[in-house]
Amino acid sequence: MRIDVGCGGGRRPAKGYDVYCDKFRPENPPDPFVCCPMEAMLFDDKQFEFARCHHVIEHVDDPDRACRELCRIAEAGILSFPPPQAEIMFGRKDHNWFVFVDRGRLLFVRKRNPSYGVPRAVTRCELNVDFHWKGGFEWQVVL
Repeated sequence: MRIDVGCGGGRRPAKGYDVYCDKFRPENPPDPFVCCPMEAMLFDDKQFEFARCHHVIEHVDDPDRACRELCRIAEAGILSFPPPQAEIMFGRKDHNWFVFVDRGRLLFVRKRNPSYGVPRAVTRCELNVDFHWKGGFEWQVVL
């Protein structure tokens, strides 16, 4: 089974997943849809073969708990997020963290200023980092 974590209100969920999960219920939720935060997912250990988290991790309140839950419920997956330079240039107020990839682990640094630079809609620039993992991964949170 595969899960799309944080398919998002107003965003289109990825096709081909068995379960969709987010803390906000979209207008037309995909089926099946589970409403819960990433930090406290209501699934069994290793229930999923693969977890997709597209531009979700930079929004969470507690990335330590979110990463622990992700590794608990899935055997492998992908986390996609904006690189720090994009966050500096085009950052959004609802992004809580700069996310770095450092020697195969994720490093979360709390944003001190909620918004930076030029709105991305003005430039139509989309930057993305894809972090693939299998069997778990390491991370560190810097407050």
